[in-house]
This record gives sequence, C-alpha cells and structure tokens, in this order.
Amino acid sequence: MKLLKSLEKAVLKYRRKSLAKEIFAKHKGVIQCGPFEGMHLNGVANISQAAHGLKIFGLYEEPVMKAMLEWCPTECLIDIGAGDGYYPVGMLKKNFVKRAICFEMSESGQEAIKINAKLNGVGDQVEVLGAAGGDMANVLDQMNVPKEQTIILCDIEGAEFSLITKELIESLSGAKFVIELHEPLADGDNAQLRADLLARFPENYQTSILVDSPRSWSGIKDLEEMHDLDRALVTSEGRKFIGEWLFAEPRTNEN
Repeated sequence: MKLLKSLEKAVLKYRRKSLAKEIFAKHKGVIQCGPFEGMHLNGVANISQAAHGLKIFGLYEEPVMKAMLEWCPTECLIDIGAGDGYYPVGMLKKNFVKRAICFEMSESGQEAIKINAKLNGVGDQVEVLGAAGGDMANVLDQMNVPKEQTIILCDIEGAEFSLITKELIESLSGAKFVIELHEPLADGDNAQLRADLLARFPENYQTSILVDSPRSWSGIKDLEEMHDLDRALVTSEGRKFIGEWLFAEPRTNEN
C-alpha cells in the first residue's frame, strides 16, 4: 500500500510537470493573463518547472500577488529567495516598483534572474545578490534602501524564522513585509515558531495571515478546454500543506 501511494504521487508530479512544460512551450514563456501579462520567462532556474503553468496564466500565488500589489506603486522590492525573478522582474516590467534587490542563494537562480530581467528590459533596475545572511541589515543600509517605500518579500523554506529577527525588522522600520510561512520545514514547535515571529514586530505594525485559496480558471480558454483532472493539476501549487503568508505593515491613522 505504501509503495502504491508513492507511485501515485510520482505519477501525479510527473503529469503536473509535463502539463506545465507543454503550456510554457505553447506560449513561448510569455505570461498570458494577470498583472504580469506580457512578461517573458526564460524557464530555466533552480526552482520546479511544475509552476510554469500557473505563471503563464497569472495564477501563481494569486492571492498573495493581489494583496501585495495593493501597496503599489512603490519604490523598491526586496525579494529574499527570489528564485527565477518572477516577482521582481514582473513588478519592474509593469511599473509596480522602480527598483528590485534580489537575494538568491543558488547560482542557477541568480543567472535566471539576470536573464529574465534582460528579456523584459529591466536589467538595469535589478541588483542580484547571494544568500541573505546576518549582515543583511548592513548590506541594505549601504544600498540606500528607501525603507518607507519598500516591500520585503521572503520565501526561504523555513529559514524565515531565523533570518527575520527583531533587529532586522527594527533596522527596516517603515518597510512592509510579506513572509511565506514554512513551519513544517523548520526545526522546532510550529505554533511557537509562528508566535515568536509575530512577536518580533513592534506595536506600530499591523500583522495578518493570508491563507491560500483555490484558483479560478474561468475565462482562461486553455484551462477551460482541459480535462477536469489535468486542470486540477495545472492550477495546483503542489504544496504539502496549505500556503500561508504573514503580511506586516506600519499602522496608519486609519488602522
């Protein structure tokens, strides 16, 4: 029974990735819908290609995108764990931000960001750095980041609980944060990890948790013409647990 379940998962993963590759090839890596419509992706990076279908149709992390873009236009995006540069390049191309700073630990990811930025005519607006570390606050200070006009997006597979310290938050006071939460991938008690992270934000910050929701494929011809099972795979994020993101922003008089 255990072997059968493993085989079933492997087949589903293979089919999802295969569909995503077909969609990506059909549209030549050009996003067809959503806020980043018209953006061109090279398709090569250190991240899974199974999400390419979602990206092409503008559905990748759609609830997060929608909420984050309510803070735009603004000056700067800092993307920690930038992957292939989907967010920074897309936000620059569509003038949601004017500048992007990308922290990405893998060389393949760093190269992908540079290629995608060049493909979309924003190469001179992107700064690509290695992995974010304990000196991140000093690095950003030297780069003259406009804190009150900056969004910090963090997706680092559980390392957020050690990287996003109280000291880092204080050094970036005024910035807005979007932090993907990966408690099951981190060491320690899940509930305590989350509580500790939330407690690091000062009282002048308002925090909320965004929980992922199903994607709507209505009006997207490619998806409407698919078999129900294939459509379900393409519109799946492929996560082991429901995605959640911590949103934190300075309070205003209206908050």
